[in-house]
This record gives sequence, structure tokens and C-alpha cells, in this order.
Amino acid sequence: MNITLQIADSTYQRLIAGNTRLRGSIGLISPTEGNFNEHAKYSPQPGNKYIKLRHGSASVGTTQVRMSLRIKLDETNIVPAQAIEEESRLASNFVDNVFGGGWE
Repeated sequence: MNITLQIADSTYQRLIAGNTRLRGSIGLISPTEGNFNEHAKYSPQPGNKYIKLRHGSASVGTTQVRMSLRIKLDETNIVPAQAIEEESRLASNFVDNVFGGGWE
């Protein structure tokens, strides 16, 4: 089966220029026509500081603080609640060090 897709010019240019995959979704208009919508990606801004955690990462920027964890439930020897608590503590210490502990 062939499907005719419409994609944004910037997406097309990235597709042609690089050897990378583009992730997105296709919204079908009819059984043979659709629109490709690229998924938005978070990328750290220049000047952001970040730390790699065992199950994710934490970053500090000029406008926000961000922490992301992904814990697989089938991972052996891990209790998700303990991992969240421990890695949150590490991320909190990291944020305090970036700001010099001057929150008050």
C-alpha cells in the first residue's frame, strides 16, 4: 500500500540533510493520504547544567529545574519508591550546589 504524506518544510530539510530518523505520527485524511507530525523533543538549552542519575537525569536552567526518572518495574533488586527517594535527594543536592544553597 502507498500513502501520500505531507510534511513541514523544516522536517523535510532535516530528513534530506541528515542520516537520522524522525519520530512522529501520521494523521490519515483518507486511506491513502495523511499528514506527518513530528514529535516535540526536549533539548537542554545552552548554559543549562545537568546531572545523570541512575534512572534518569536532572537539569537546572535559567527559567526551570527539571528531573526525569524512568524505572522499569521488572528491574531486579530495586524498589521503585526507594529509587525515587534516593535519586530525588541526589537531584536536590545538585540543585542546591548550582544555586549555592541560597534559597532563603
